[in-house]
Amino acid sequence: VLVLPGLLGGGRAAQERQASNAALSYGRGVVSSGDYDYLYSTSVGGICRVKRDGSAVELIRPIDSSTYWVPALAVDGDTVFFVLDDFTDGGGASELRSVRADGSEEKLVTASSAFGGGSQTISQLCVYDHKVYVTSTVNGSTQVYTMGADGSGLKMIFNQSNASSPIVLSDAVYYVANFDSSYTLMAWDPGTNQVRTIYSGTGASAGALCMAGGRLVYTEYPSSGNMSVVSISTDGQDRRVLWANMSDDAYGHVAAASNDAVYLVFYVPGSYEVWNLLRVPLDGSDVQTVAQNLTYYNPTVCDMGGRLVICENGGDISGANMRVMSMSYDGTSQVTYPLG
Repeated sequence: VLVLPGLLGGGRAAQERQASNAALSYGRGVVSSGDYDYLYSTSVGGICRVKRDGSAVELIRPIDSSTYWVPALAVDGDTVFFVLDDFTDGGGASELRSVRADGSEEKLVTASSAFGGGSQTISQLCVYDHKVYVTSTVNGSTQVYTMGADGSGLKMIFNQSNASSPIVLSDAVYYVANFDSSYTLMAWDPGTNQVRTIYSGTGASAGALCMAGGRLVYTEYPSSGNMSVVSISTDGQDRRVLWANMSDDAYGHVAAASNDAVYLVFYVPGSYEVWNLLRVPLDGSDVQTVAQNLTYYNPTVCDMGGRLVICENGGDISGANMRVMSMSYDGTSQVTYPLG
């Protein structure tokens, strides 16, 4: 039997979902295992688990938000991995830790000082096949490290400058290199240690890179004009513009990716506080508005496989995930989590 390494751990679609969630929410979103979603919330007081139906919330790891915060987390079965960052010392004091889903058996996996020193910013955390992948930024370079669940076998597998919006999978790292008036989509293969160019664009910049249905999706920002959402195969073929913003007084961004669509947070014209959630299908069919007039400030959206979880202030140190809600892909079955 031939088994392709890196395509297990819940399947390729699960890896793409985890990588896209980590990239689009800058690592600070929600992770799920079994009947629970796990997240860091300052209103609860630390890392908590919430029943997916919103019936109960339990604090599993208290965190003093005046000193520490959690910039990234991941889950593997009944083990939650999280980055604990002391933001009072000027940076560089991050620890990767693990804890059981019930809050027991907390362990230090590794400290960011093991990543080669310097001022480290850990931006993403993924676990594939019981192997941990950590994305760190130091002195302008993006680095990816792998290690066992106990921190053993620590190894740097990726180190590139000008590598933004990285999508870290077990068999490749995809990223964007932006220049003054152009950008390049790149792919790095850890097996061959080779970098290849997927696509080069001129007169524009790119960001919000994610993967949906085996295709790369990103936002393109031309030097003049409004943004668009673009899909392209990983070999650089079949480039498609899925959606173009036709409004001069409204803006949005790609916030989540499912297997057959991406979801945009699109602000109501003239407002920086009220927004709609748009579903943009990969097959080019009509864009749908799945939720309207949402007021979650500075939102992050994560695809949980069959549903979306929307967090307020997912990236804010002092007020992370003050409000959280879950909804189905079509915007129905909305559940507000009881976070206090």
